[in-house]
Amino acid sequence: MTASLGSLRVAFESSGSPSWVMRVIRSCNFDRLHDFHLDLRLGGDRGSATAQATQTVMADGRADLIDTDWLSIARSRQTGPALIAVFPYGRIMGGVVTATGSGIDSLADLQGCRVGVMRITDKNWTVIRAVCQKRHGFDPQATAAVEEALSKSTLVQWLQAGYLDAAVLPWHLIPRLTASTRFRQLCDILDLLPDLDVPSAPTTFFAVQPEFAAARQDLIAAFIASYAEAVALMRADEGVWREAAAAPDDQPEMLTGLRASWLRRICSEWRAEDALHLDALFERLRGIGDGDALGVAALPRDLFASAFIH
Repeated sequence: MTASLGSLRVAFESSGSPSWVMRVIRSCNFDRLHDFHLDLRLGGDRGSATAQATQTVMADGRADLIDTDWLSIARSRQTGPALIAVFPYGRIMGGVVTATGSGIDSLADLQGCRVGVMRITDKNWTVIRAVCQKRHGFDPQATAAVEEALSKSTLVQWLQAGYLDAAVLPWHLIPRLTASTRFRQLCDILDLLPDLDVPSAPTTFFAVQPEFAAARQDLIAAFIASYAEAVALMRADEGVWREAAAAPDDQPEMLTGLRASWLRRICSEWRAEDALHLDALFERLRGIGDGDALGVAALPRDLFASAFIH
């Protein structure tokens, strides 16, 4: 069967949860049903202080579409290549994990601790900083020893080795860590957003370069349709979800928690009011520290491709 729309080169971290949905698209031929070929490229998670790993893949001209959060998309206008959000992947926020016997029982206890983060401009860390200032009157960026890992796997290794007192981890890595008695989750960062008076909204998006968005709306729309079909199937059929998401040694109890967290975060619609909620969250976070916590002073007016908002 010929794919009349051609191929879409998508790049994701092999350790990331979007790869689960991509596997379902491929295994169920949802791409072919929408007249395109999904060219899936999975790689490592080592980024830089300003960009995640897949942004480098796009900069090298090896991908048409990646996933990243709305703040990284905004920063890309300064660091390149420029990106535009076309459709949300989910309400992607991580969590804080600490050793079971660490004595860290609330965010207030982060003062004086060694805390690991992906990067200091990460949305998760900025939300934590905002909530700590509002609840407890301190900025952990100033009162804790903050270590940038620039890699999910490195961050986990540091925590497991005891180099860190706590780590701000991607959501999907947490259930596997806390399945043992060694570690526990201090908080889910999604649960902190009400402290900032911001409704829950998508934070991570599939993104392309603006020129590609303008030239290939048909191909992007076909990808979105195949993605929505895959998500609907994964929501309805837990077996399909487990086949895509589970590792060989995962225990059923852990997978139950992982699936619940995925269901809480995954998105399959994109509404104009969601963009307004993200504007509100940006405004709440913009004044953190010296005003440079987000790495960008303002959100570009064309951050989101209007053609795909419904």
